[in-house]
Amino acid sequence: MLRFKIAAITLIGVCLSASASYPAGAQQIAPANQPPEEPKFGCPHPANPHRRPRECNDAVFGLDETLAGAWDPVRRAAQRIGLTPTGSYVGVLQTNVTGGQHQVWSYAGQLSLAITADFSELIKTPGLSAYAGFSWGTGSNLGGSIDSVILTSGLYAPSFYLGEMYLQQRLLQKKITILAGRLAVANGFATLPVFTNYVNYGINPNPFSLGANDVTFFGPPTGTEWGAQATYAVTPSIQIAAGAFNTNVNSANGEDHGTDFTLQEGNKGVLAIAELDYLYNQRANSTGKPGQLTVGYLHSNNSFPSLVGPTEHSDGYSGAYLMGQQMVFRPDGPGTSRGATVWGSWALNSKDLISPIPLFWGAGLSYEGLIPARKNDVISVGVIRAEASKYAPPKSTEQLLELNYQWSHSRFLTITPHGQYLWKEETRDGRNATVLGIQLSITL
Repeated sequence: MLRFKIAAITLIGVCLSASASYPAGAQQIAPANQPPEEPKFGCPHPANPHRRPRECNDAVFGLDETLAGAWDPVRRAAQRIGLTPTGSYVGVLQTNVTGGQHQVWSYAGQLSLAITADFSELIKTPGLSAYAGFSWGTGSNLGGSIDSVILTSGLYAPSFYLGEMYLQQRLLQKKITILAGRLAVANGFATLPVFTNYVNYGINPNPFSLGANDVTFFGPPTGTEWGAQATYAVTPSIQIAAGAFNTNVNSANGEDHGTDFTLQEGNKGVLAIAELDYLYNQRANSTGKPGQLTVGYLHSNNSFPSLVGPTEHSDGYSGAYLMGQQMVFRPDGPGTSRGATVWGSWALNSKDLISPIPLFWGAGLSYEGLIPARKNDVISVGVIRAEASKYAPPKSTEQLLELNYQWSHSRFLTITPHGQYLWKEETRDGRNATVLGIQLSITL
């Protein structure tokens, strides 16, 4: 254990000394006189490590996407030897103007740092890279103050945590990607690019029920597990992925600041997951409007406490999810991102006895560039429902409606004023909550 902690601290030290960071694979910085390539679908901000999808690992980003211009020479020098540091800060200030026993102000923030090492440069091993992430969280949890099932923000994770730490190997001209090490299921499965347009933790980055039913699904901070996963691009439009992960609840809860590397501490079995993605009209020469359809299945054979009594346990569960997004309006024609995108999400867990939220659904709309003079701004509206188990405490089923406007100052700074309304069908209207807030995101 001591050697593991020393290794983790060493990785964090390398990250901090290189500036800021927190990616998910080998990234590249665009050469000085070469403009960055057009962002991939779902990778609008590849320099920002906060919940960045793993498929954005190799996206080239320009230095105009980062705030710390003074560090550009350091980043270029590090990239030449295969090291890519990135970093970001996200903070949110919220208050419940109605609902809850008291009206309170709540702030939560996360500083995310990481570093990737491209071993094709360092040790001349094509396709092999390594990644290590770190986060530092501060603030409080407004959701706890208003007794909400769905958290109004996903940033509350006080203290510092070692995040994902793994090796990645790409094969067959990047058609196959294999990862092994300290991983999070939530960072590689059950997500859509449009989810990042929302502030609430109910849908960003995943349907909340998947982690609420099994904490080992959640991603850092705080949770990581030993695991492995593989992704295979069958065609440019069809992708399949599968993984197997440890089920240590203490590790998922960030024990020892993310350095609890024990395989079994009362847990057993694995959490296995498989996913099929249909990614259409996402090539540079596609004339149709882009979209994505995702279907997944997961199963855990761990032992879970029963909702009927804490001394009773039940083994295993199975679950499924279906989600998709589709651009439906694009006024500027092919090759542009301005326009409207609709999305929907559904998740089901097979066991009410051990699952607090066996059924979840959500739907919404995002419009990029609604105001022509502000073509990079995004306005989003979405509604989600977390339906409680019949064995859960009364008044646990909850809905959330969010409306927000993501104001883009630059490639490295966005400000998102937002409003949320949370209501429970079985409670008095006076306990429903209206939340107003503003979120700041800076890529360092």
